[in-house]
Amino acid sequence: MTAMIEKTLTGTTVELSNDQPHLFQQAIPPQLIRRIHASDVFVTNLRVLGEDTFEVSAHWPAEHCFYSPVGGQHDTLLMLETVRQAGILIAHFAYEIPREHKFITHDKQFDAVPAGFRTGGEAVDVVLTLTMHDIKRRGKRLAGMRTEAVCMRDGVRIGGATYRWSCVTSAVYQRLRGDFLKLDPAAVTDREPLQPNVVNRTDDVDVMLAGKAEDDTWDLRVDIAHPVIYDHRVDHIPGYGCIEAARQAALVAIGRPDATVVAGELDFHHFLEFDTPCTVSAQQVGEADGVSTVQVTFRQNDELAVECMLDLVHS
Repeated sequence: MTAMIEKTLTGTTVELSNDQPHLFQQAIPPQLIRRIHASDVFVTNLRVLGEDTFEVSAHWPAEHCFYSPVGGQHDTLLMLETVRQAGILIAHFAYEIPREHKFITHDKQFDAVPAGFRTGGEAVDVVLTLTMHDIKRRGKRLAGMRTEAVCMRDGVRIGGATYRWSCVTSAVYQRLRGDFLKLDPAAVTDREPLQPNVVNRTDDVDVMLAGKAEDDTWDLRVDIAHPVIYDHRVDHIPGYGCIEAARQAALVAIGRPDATVVAGELDFHHFLEFDTPCTVSAQQVGEADGVSTVQVTFRQNDELAVECMLDLVHS
């Protein structure tokens, strides 16, 4: 690979350096990682370290409209979004997956070390090492794989994530989704949110839960005005919206809006659709050494759609 990689993907030309490992200030076009706004792009450079092993530099801003630091600490879920972006960047550049293909995540596991997310009101630069495993192909086309990511800050590991995903052509996705592709998210009725402070938020738009809790169960709230979760048209509730809703349900379940998510396991069984109410249930199932373990489930059409287990630390 040459020192400076230049590729053109559907009319977008990007230069990535394989000799300068840590370029934290350059801009990756948002459309390459399924984003609209440059302010939501955290990855900055991609290097090839070896066969199916890559290094991605990332820049976490001092402030962000959704992943903003709280209490002098960056959001641990910001790492998950950064891993997602890194994986998509690698998929397009290293494996030449066309941009019109669709990605489907099946499960995800992660952990974070809170001390590594501290910030004194300043931006933070991190480096991700990603390794691809269990690569599957259908003929010449890549069909999916398992991605392992380690997040480092100043040479120290502060977290990591593993997830399985697959990709399909636009035509296959259209057959898979059928009439759901035609649903207009704008027709979704926004429900009255919980009070933002109970989920450590300050704005109603960021609250993913609605209704009065019955048996620790809430309605999943969809607000397509959200500038990050719904920054572009989608045909289902995206995974990062689901993860945020799970976090909020866990915070309410333990009554600690200041708690920090330090680990999680998620299984995505079905798409979360716009046309049917979805319930979110949370139950604390463990407590040890200041860490609460909460089980969160999403049910829609009387089926288990998503289930996850989150560990939260609180003082």
